[in-house]
Amino acid sequence: MKNKKLCFYLWMFSQFCFSQNSELPFSALHLDSTTVHSIPIYQTDGADAENDLGAQDASSLLQSSRDLYTQFASFQFGAARFAARGYATKNHLVTINGISMNSPETGSASWAGWGGLNDVTRYIETRFGNVNNSYGFSGPGGYTNMDSKASSFKKGSRFSYAAANRLFRHRFMFTHSSGLLKNGWAFSMSISSRNGNELIIPGTYFKAQSYYLSIDKKLNTKHLFSFTGFVAPSEKACASAATAEVYAISGSNYYNVNWGFQNGEVRNSSMSKVKRPVLMLSHIYTPKLKSKLITSLMYTFGKASFSGTNFYNSTNPRPDYYKYLPSYYYLQHQDAEGDALLNKWQTDVNTRQINWDKMIAANQSNLYTLPTPGSQALNTAETRARYMIENRVENLDQLVFNFVYNERKEKFFLSAGMNGTIYRNEKYKTMEDLLGASFWIDVDQFAQNLGVDPSLEQNDLEHPNKKIYTGDKFGYDYFLNICKAEAWGQAEYSFKNIDWYAGLSFSESLIWREGLVANGKFPHNSKGNSTKLHFTNYGFKAGLTYKVNGRNFITANTQMLTRAPEASNTFVSPKVRNDVVDDLKSEGLLSFDVNYLAKFPSFKMRVTVYSTRITDQTCLRTYWHDEYNNTVNVIMTNVNTKHSGIELGIEKTLFIKHSFFYVFGFAQSLYTNQPKLQAWQDNNNASLYFNRKVYLKNYRLGNSPQLITSLAYKYTGKKNWFAGFCVNYVDQIYIAANPDRRTAEAAGKFQDNEKELAEEITAQERLPAYFFVNANAGKSFRFSKKYYLNLNFSMNNLLNNTTIISTGYEQLRWNAQQIDQFPNKYYYMTGITYMILLNFSF
Repeated sequence: MKNKKLCFYLWMFSQFCFSQNSELPFSALHLDSTTVHSIPIYQTDGADAENDLGAQDASSLLQSSRDLYTQFASFQFGAARFAARGYATKNHLVTINGISMNSPETGSASWAGWGGLNDVTRYIETRFGNVNNSYGFSGPGGYTNMDSKASSFKKGSRFSYAAANRLFRHRFMFTHSSGLLKNGWAFSMSISSRNGNELIIPGTYFKAQSYYLSIDKKLNTKHLFSFTGFVAPSEKACASAATAEVYAISGSNYYNVNWGFQNGEVRNSSMSKVKRPVLMLSHIYTPKLKSKLITSLMYTFGKASFSGTNFYNSTNPRPDYYKYLPSYYYLQHQDAEGDALLNKWQTDVNTRQINWDKMIAANQSNLYTLPTPGSQALNTAETRARYMIENRVENLDQLVFNFVYNERKEKFFLSAGMNGTIYRNEKYKTMEDLLGASFWIDVDQFAQNLGVDPSLEQNDLEHPNKKIYTGDKFGYDYFLNICKAEAWGQAEYSFKNIDWYAGLSFSESLIWREGLVANGKFPHNSKGNSTKLHFTNYGFKAGLTYKVNGRNFITANTQMLTRAPEASNTFVSPKVRNDVVDDLKSEGLLSFDVNYLAKFPSFKMRVTVYSTRITDQTCLRTYWHDEYNNTVNVIMTNVNTKHSGIELGIEKTLFIKHSFFYVFGFAQSLYTNQPKLQAWQDNNNASLYFNRKVYLKNYRLGNSPQLITSLAYKYTGKKNWFAGFCVNYVDQIYIAANPDRRTAEAAGKFQDNEKELAEEITAQERLPAYFFVNANAGKSFRFSKKYYLNLNFSMNNLLNNTTIISTGYEQLRWNAQQIDQFPNKYYYMTGITYMILLNFSF
């Protein structure tokens, strides 16, 4: 009877979570929306695929094992770009030694910042969902804390080598820890190197190094000082999405537009480079056995850059530019021209890839001198660049203060803390390569049509017509400043059959832009400080665990919070002016979940039903529009979303050696209102449109599976070896929608006899379902009772299916008269990948 009641309550809860307003998208426009469905985004960078992100749950449920569903979401479904519960990564708090690594600007943590340091980030405590947290006030995505203090590692050394065809080809790693010595000192260090050229996608490569050092000094039983420093510089040649046409005419689902041949050598135009050291200093004070006070300072600094091509008074150098494709001519019924271009795409590599030699030749022939009064003579010694490579740079300085206090008194546990952040990120462009030219002139060629005043085209009014050489700043230069302070507290209490917790947080945030150059288009609104945006926010969370017995548990959690909008979304055109997005608000969040857990020696299960609503979100996206001859910023405000679903994880062991695993997840992440939309050009202070109503209600957020399921088997042998495989099925994957195509101005103008065209514009594409198989095996050896050798082998997409579209998006630019002119772009999942990992510990 008790189990029947439990099932009934879970069913009722699921009905509430999945109940939706019957209003369909565009119901006001009398359009059918039966094709509109989709869901989340779980982004795992390839750099994370190698990391051992185990989930260690230290809750009152005594879950010493990793959560099965979380494991599969992180590893098995990483290639499918699955988003756990459809949440953005800012909903998951990541801390190292209790210090938040989430960016105040975006809210997300970049795991690449400590990539390659696997050995010193292995000791991880991860809990997902609405949970209590003794390190800080985490959101509905839970938290991950990594302990990297030298005194936390036992004495020993470890050498590791990995061979793979994923992100890198080779990885070497060495780690040594002294353990806590008799004199109170502890030392730990780790270094690694990863590299690989063009493993699967043409024109790509990756190389990175990682360095870590930690020194602890234990003064006595009450005082411990700890220093940790690490840096993981990386350089990556990137790939890009493409349209179905481009994949087809290039003959490869791994076509990459970003590269071409220069003097017979492969060169990529889109290079990502990151080098940001992190320094931490902590004092751990233990006044008594069951209390601890941790005071920490963290300083991180350094640059991240992303390169790309730019051009002046010339044609677009990207081979997949829509006017360079056969479809452009076919749509205009110029079939002969389309056929000729199709043949060139299929036979001439310089047609389908960047033609570096052609751009260099154009630069070297462009003799030019700036006109001066009384002279128009050509300068025969210098050339002005028509093409070049620019670097978009972010130079960060961030200081963090963190204070955490924990105390246990019998069945009562108290956590409290304060933290403060001073964040200053300078954003600018530098000249990377002039491609054979002598200089570039720092003007905005697309501002020339705004008026007769020549100052309008100046990117820097104080240095008009400035010649730019390699390494010089140009284009724009500004600081994004954030100051934030937070105080939080949490109480936990354990009874015989019930555990409960409750927590509060309060925070203040300041956000402002500081322009360093006066732009000619906005002479009075580009240099200097913007308005300082002030946000006051709060949070509340609580949870209850009912211990049916020592093996069965029912938990319920809820939280309500507000948070400042992402600083990266607060300014209309942050590169060139101080204008703030209209109707900017703090986000609101209300989340709850109910869980049933079974914990038996040979059987484990978790089933969860959850629902989260997030309101008043702001989203800024940027794209290039060659009719406007400039960058366009599309800003959607007052965005409300709902994330609800069910998760199931089952693990069953038979006869010790045989283990079976089953995971199932169904979710809905969708818009629940009609947001507002505005669009601005970077070179004009008049909006293209303002406060358009976007009919996005019940559209899905896109870019991630809505349904996932996995069945796995593992065999564990007698002599420390194992082998297993996993069959994964992924379905209900939808393309992220372009909001402008769902406005009355776009689709509402069509007549009844144009219903098919209106539906084509407003429908949300659903990608094909697919399945893939992963396998792994390993063997451990022990020598002389102190030497250990571990060998692991894994293969993903074992059937080498190269036709899987993992995600895609609608282009922001579109043409209502020729909807096929700017079709959707896609990413394909890579074929079979492998990793061989060898670890030797001594």
